[in-house]
This record gives sequence, structure tokens and C-alpha cells, in this order.
Amino acid sequence: MFSKQEIKKNLHGCLDVALFMPMPNKRFGKTYDEAIRSFLIPLFLFPITLMIVYLSAGSGYDSESANTLALLYSLRTAASWFIFFGLVYWLTGEIDRREHFYQFVVASNWLTVPATVIFAPVAYLILSQQANWDQLHMFSMCLVFYTYGFTAYMASRVLRLPWELGGFISMISLMIHNGTTDIMQWVNSIL
Repeated sequence: MFSKQEIKKNLHGCLDVALFMPMPNKRFGKTYDEAIRSFLIPLFLFPITLMIVYLSAGSGYDSESANTLALLYSLRTAASWFIFFGLVYWLTGEIDRREHFYQFVVASNWLTVPATVIFAPVAYLILSQQANWDQLHMFSMCLVFYTYGFTAYMASRVLRLPWELGGFISMISLMIHNGTTDIMQWVNSIL
């Protein structure tokens, strides 16, 4: 599992990235073991993410279609990780930055913490029925753009790349997310 020092160091790195501070490449772990362990963070936060997806899709689901949505979203997430990290692995080899790949994986997985935290008010407002998804959609899109912005910043700092390549990696993530979401919705419409 994680040591107290490792949790503190990675959370500090998350805060550095979310606030666009210049130190994230010194905060996140760099080893293969830390990269593998870091996948526990998004897995731990996955139920919260799944709840947000379920709420944004609407509450008109019966239990069977909600289970189908959960399965499809789980498969979409696994496919997204595989494709995204595979492309970044290939890209880091092409630009001679492979030695920073494990740190990139650690940072990417730990950044699910601030991404989840900034979406917490949206989830609260929907759960408390103080607002519906239609009212919060534009605000949520601003939060999404912010998360892609700090992902681009993290990629540029951790991989020691210019901002443009960090933004490119973030846009790869966006395209994979949109593509796998479209496929998930298409499969869901067939079922």
C-alpha cells in the first residue's frame, strides 16, 4: 500500500499541478512499483465517478440498465487507460523521454484526486436536488476544461516538454475520452 510520506508527497504534487506551481516533477514517484500502485487511486475514486456519470445520464434507469451503464463505463475506463497510456508510452519513446513515463503515470493517476474534488460541488447540487444537470452542464464544462488544462501542465512539467506538447497530450486524452464515450453510448443504445 502507500506510506504516509508517499501519500503526502503525491497530494502535494496534486496541489502543485492544480495551482500551476513549478514543482510537480519533484513531487511524484518515478518507479514502476509506484506507477502500478498509483492505479489504486482512480480505482478507489471510481464509485464516486460512476455515481456522477449515472446522475448526468439521468435517473430514468431501472436497475438492469443502471448495471449495464456501470459495466459499459467500467470497460470504457479500462480501454481509455490502455489507449492513453499506450500512446503516451509510444510518444515518450519517440521524443526520448521514456525515463519520465512512470512518473507521468503516477501523476496522471493521482490527478484524479483534484479532478474529483472540483466536481464534488456539482455532485452535491444534483444529489441535494438544488440543481439539475441541465443547469450545471456549462459550469461542468468549465471544470472539464480546467482539468484538461492542469493535465497539460502536468504533462509538460513531468515529461519536461514544451507547453505545446503537454497540451497535445491533454488533447489526446480528450479525444480518447470522447471517442470511448461515443462508443459506450452507441453500444448502450444497441443493448
